[in-house]
Amino acid sequence: MRMRCLYRSKNIIELALIMVYVTEGTIQAFVSCPVNVFMVLVAFVLIAALWSMRRPAGLPPGPRGLPFIGNIRDLAPNPVLTISDFAKTYGDIFTLKSGMQWIVVLNNFGLVREALVEKQDEFAGRPWMYNMDVLSEGGQNISRGYFSKKWKALRKIGYQAIRNFASGYTLEKIVTKEAFPCLKKAIVDKNGESFDPESILKLCVCNVMSNICFGHNYDFDDTELQNIIQITQDVEDVFGNGTLAHFEPIFKYIPTNAIRQVKKVTKTWLTFFQSKIDDHRMNIQEGSVSDVIHDVLKFQAELKGRDQADALTDLHVRQIVANIFGAGFDTTTQTINWCVAYLVSHPDVQAKVHKEIDDAIGKDRLPLLSDKGKLPYCEAVILEVMRIRTIAPLNLPHETTENTVIGGYNIPKGTQILTNLWSLHMDEKYWEEPEKFCPERFLDEEGNVQKRQESYLPFSAGRRMCIGEVLARNSMFLIFTNLFHQFTLSPVKGKGKPRLDPNIKNLATRCIPYEVVANQRISEQAE
Repeated sequence: MRMRCLYRSKNIIELALIMVYVTEGTIQAFVSCPVNVFMVLVAFVLIAALWSMRRPAGLPPGPRGLPFIGNIRDLAPNPVLTISDFAKTYGDIFTLKSGMQWIVVLNNFGLVREALVEKQDEFAGRPWMYNMDVLSEGGQNISRGYFSKKWKALRKIGYQAIRNFASGYTLEKIVTKEAFPCLKKAIVDKNGESFDPESILKLCVCNVMSNICFGHNYDFDDTELQNIIQITQDVEDVFGNGTLAHFEPIFKYIPTNAIRQVKKVTKTWLTFFQSKIDDHRMNIQEGSVSDVIHDVLKFQAELKGRDQADALTDLHVRQIVANIFGAGFDTTTQTINWCVAYLVSHPDVQAKVHKEIDDAIGKDRLPLLSDKGKLPYCEAVILEVMRIRTIAPLNLPHETTENTVIGGYNIPKGTQILTNLWSLHMDEKYWEEPEKFCPERFLDEEGNVQKRQESYLPFSAGRRMCIGEVLARNSMFLIFTNLFHQFTLSPVKGKGKPRLDPNIKNLATRCIPYEVVANQRISEQAE
């Protein structure tokens, strides 16, 4: 019996060896023919292409994209308007594909509220993106940080750090006594000649944020101020353009020029803020809190005293300061620039702004935050500009932190979510003639500001709501009212009014460059 089993085993082994020999020969013969190899590669690519277009079960319907790249080509010209057009075809919730990433887009207030407010923890994640991961040093800041207890702690520290500068005398002093006088001088020095308001507004807002973050006010011709403007512009350009690694992580290992630029600009950006933090460490006095850096360093010292040094490392300090500065600088600049463009294009609205300021404030002093209740029309103008030309029209992308449901669809954990704020702010269900510039829509029958309106989320909502909302609103109010208290801004003769088309650049709504002429309304310096 045993001999018989051994004999059978030997036969099986011999048969297996013969099959291997035959198979090896067949494979060698097959691959020796270039046509066969080519056909296999073509079949492999076709199968991979079809697989890349396969929509996961449960996701909402949406436009069919191309293999591998998805809908990238469709989105390239103007992603905001393209997505809004898709919504007309596929409804208020649909799915796009960007490279290998599936993205669910929410296009109405009800869905956005369900995701960001009612299910805020389930939609509080941030998707991995190469550029942003490099800039945030691995998701270690507030806006790009991954949803966790550590992120919640950093967000709280950041909120507390800017709270002291968001209202009251401190912010008024920074704007009216330090930043705005430089702005006024720069405009007066134009002597009635035309100028690009965005370039001057950048200097003013940069001064405001510099004061808040590291306690320094610059003259407009200061080389360091010019350097800060250039650094922020480089970050905007390099990170707004994106890289292949944004769509497929494997490309981060290929040392392309785009990858090198991302690393170079990030190093310059973070080195600048680290130098400011180092200067503060050398000069900080116990109990003194004069700017955001001082405040965050104070938090760090307190945590170290409780043996919690890992809770707020030097990397976190650097990221919090850079994040607050970067987020406040561009959005405030662009909003005020849009305000100028709209009021130059609508002289009747500018006249109402001037009249309200003159009646409530007079000519002897600049407007203050305490004057907000007296200047409802001015506030309504800013609110309307933030609606009609939302600076971040697609918001920052969210990611689901667990399997969830939205709009009746099953959304897997790790799915990227876009909340289309542009669509919310242009929804005819909530806004009559949404394309019309009408500040009065934010005033009630008694002329007071209606601050809480549905389908209006310029600062987002829920867990990821902008922590600097109050600071941004108050800074914009002071700069706007101070500017129009002092000047009448008009189109340049022969060039026409500014174009108000929604120019989307680097996923932000920016003005098409324009010039204005300023006439001083009050010749003497208001005190």
